[in-house]
Amino acid sequence: MKLLLDEMFPQAAAAVLRDEHGHDAVHVGEAGLHGADDAVVATFARSEHRAVVTENISDYASEPDLVLVCVLKRKLPAGGPQARALTDVLDGWVQDNPDPYVGQHWPT
Repeated sequence: MKLLLDEMFPQAAAAVLRDEHGHDAVHVGEAGLHGADDAVVATFARSEHRAVVTENISDYASEPDLVLVCVLKRKLPAGGPQARALTDVLDGWVQDNPDPYVGQHWPT
């Protein structure tokens, strides 16, 4: 499963997912989408067959044809350890969901 990390998450998490876990992960900043409208992010995710990793589920409510991986930042450590904690959550989720359904997913 290819991932697109929304801008509220550290860009370093995408690099760790690629370099240490072998996942196809891109941060919106790397894709030139920093500050882009959510509809533009959703269009990019669809065109690349990527799941959107976000905290802002309501931002994508009008985009019913996306795989949304919902992660709350308050459940992650603040600061530097956040990228590593997020990658651990996402690595486990990808392994457990190699062919996820369209809609919201809430990894633990």
